[in-house]
Amino acid sequence: MKRVFCCTLFFVFCVSMSSVALAQDGWGNLTGQIVISGEVPENQPEDVKDNPDKAVCLVDGKIPLDDGVVVNDKNQLRDVYVMMYTGRGADTPDTYHPSYDAQKEVKLTLDNVKCRFVPKASFARPGQTLILKNSDNVGHNCRIATMEHEHNVNIVKNAASEIVLGEESDKIPGEVKCDIHQWMDAIILIRDNPYVSISDKDGKFKIENIPAGDWKFQFWHKKGGYLKTIEVKGYEPDRRGTIEATIKAGETLDLGTLSLPGEALTK
Repeated sequence: MKRVFCCTLFFVFCVSMSSVALAQDGWGNLTGQIVISGEVPENQPEDVKDNPDKAVCLVDGKIPLDDGVVVNDKNQLRDVYVMMYTGRGADTPDTYHPSYDAQKEVKLTLDNVKCRFVPKASFARPGQTLILKNSDNVGHNCRIATMEHEHNVNIVKNAASEIVLGEESDKIPGEVKCDIHQWMDAIILIRDNPYVSISDKDGKFKIENIPAGDWKFQFWHKKGGYLKTIEVKGYEPDRRGTIEATIKAGETLDLGTLSLPGEALTK
């Protein structure tokens, strides 16, 4: 009788554990919108000085402003990286959603337009091909310097070059510079974990097909680094600008409007 009872308990336990495992299967999304609260930092004119290519680099005949902090008329902030935290001690998924398999096959383009990198903020996977394009009528160089990647490519006017990124993964974005026009800069994150979004012109971000479970997500911006003072309703970001959120299968976790004090972008 005891043996039958134990077998029954074991069966119930297995069924129960299978149900838990199934409940954790599946994929969800993370969304939100980032807005600056208070005073928006004022972008200063770029340090063009008497560069011989000055005429090409002007915008509507004027020296362009730094594009480190870009907002729309509602103070919604562009170029914030929202990414699954992969730092020391972080739990990360063993597998990624199949929709990301083809991502590495897509060639990304980083252009030079009127002495400005376009786009300002990029995300790439290791092994991906990066097209370094020059739409200007003057030469540029593109120097990528992250913790794990280093490239320096000269690009003649109205031309393009291709590079294949190495297999290492970065924890945070690194710099892109032009040494010929030293005010030019951009940022790029190169890593295998694909759960990354960069806020668009309306401050919106969306990370799709995240495995169901509890994960840490980090907020980072070139001018503010780790956004530890970002206000996320129901969460308290730590000193590295991370929160822990539960992603549920078949659901979208909308963080709503995230408020960032303007002074966080004045470092």
